Amino acid sequence: MSYKVPFFVLVLTSAAASITAIAATPAETQKARHEHYEELGDAFKSVRDQTKADTPDWAALRKAADVVQKASQDQIQWFPKGSGPEAGKTRALPEIWTKAADFEAAMKMFEERAPALGAAVKAKDVAAVDKAFKALGGSCKNCHDNFRGPE
Repeated sequence: MSYKVPFFVLVLTSAAASITAIAATPAETQKARHEHYEELGDAFKSVRDQTKADTPDWAALRKAADVVQKASQDQIQWFPKGSGPEAGKTRALPEIWTKAADFEAAMKMFEERAPALGAAVKAKDVAAVDKAFKALGGSCKNCHDNFRGPE
């Protein structure tokens, strides 16, 4: 019986989040997407800073790796149809939607590389963190070069 209540709460929370995402206006979607990428950028800055530190803060690295992992799984959902340039100012190029298979492949590359960062952090291996970070950076560049416009 005790498992039913938490499961029910989880189902309701997930449903509410889905409804909120569906009900969002294109402008709200663009703003939320921007905020997600700001958070991801902060996580990347933290990883970069910690890999250069004499003594890395493993808790900060763990937090950053968690943000990266979550974003890698969620970010494809940040680009629903109708949230591109036609909806307002955004750096998201129309190719995200006109070349959807290519965009999804770019997102998949990031998603596939993200777990290596978490594993390296868990092992407390700075060299492995740096290697995983650089591989992730390559996947970011791939997407930015093809699907993100200038400021």
